[in-house]
Amino acid sequence: MAEKKIDSPKAAIAWMLLASAAFGSGSALVKSTAGDVGVWAVVFGRSLVIMVILLTWSQFYGASLHIGDRRLMLWRSAIGLSAMFCYFYSVQKIPLSNAVTLQYTSPLFVALFSGAILRERVPPLIYGCILVSLIGTILIVSPSLKYIDIDATIALISGVFSAFAYLAVRGLRTSSSPDGIVFWFAAFCTLVSLPFAAGELPTLKLYDGLAVIGVGICAGIGQTGMTRAYHAARAAYIGVFSYATVIVGGIYGWLIFNQELVWGDAIGAALIVVSGALLVISMPDEKPTKIADHLP
Repeated sequence: MAEKKIDSPKAAIAWMLLASAAFGSGSALVKSTAGDVGVWAVVFGRSLVIMVILLTWSQFYGASLHIGDRRLMLWRSAIGLSAMFCYFYSVQKIPLSNAVTLQYTSPLFVALFSGAILRERVPPLIYGCILVSLIGTILIVSPSLKYIDIDATIALISGVFSAFAYLAVRGLRTSSSPDGIVFWFAAFCTLVSLPFAAGELPTLKLYDGLAVIGVGICAGIGQTGMTRAYHAARAAYIGVFSYATVIVGGIYGWLIFNQELVWGDAIGAALIVVSGALLVISMPDEKPTKIADHLP
């Protein structure tokens, strides 16, 4: 059993910003494989790279891969894989900035769910933030209110799944090492995705293979940074800083993928980011409660 950790907001913010830059870069690499590489192949390559890196790290530097609550870790892995698959699918189908924005509604869902699941204090203002974020989401998913963009909806679903995965990470902090959480999640995804990706992997072109490896490297940095961030501060507080990924995704979409500015999408993204900023302001300075096994 790991000893109880004291929250360190500054360290948590630094880790989350590093994670956001890495995740944004990895998403751009996924986007570059659209039409050439299937989602399962990307999931497998990403997970295998992370697993190898962390296994090597643990062997040479003695990093702990300990997991105390295996049941909670299994839940984190299953819901995290679901989130990853939905996200990679949507990245390949819709504009990068939209996919990133919708997936990164997850911090708001983290704040919403943390009160019920982790028993952390959630101020009333959070519900206003959720409403503002919902309006922004509608502008992206169904701008005319006459039809729903299914691919965009899948990106939103990935955000909901990610929120549960992040809360599980938060719940694991008292019993498991950060590297162990990342390693066993990668191992789970590698094992599950292999049967689906096996037929495609030998046919990958050089660039696509390198891109998939790059996704894994970026994800390894991002996953480790995100995990350490949630180890260092309360879930509802630190999650909002992952919105930096929206900016990174927007820059990549504009510079590399020639994404045109759609005002409805831009306003929707702005509302989601503003609601996140309000979330940070609303968070009181308090120590977190002890984490019990509240997740199914």
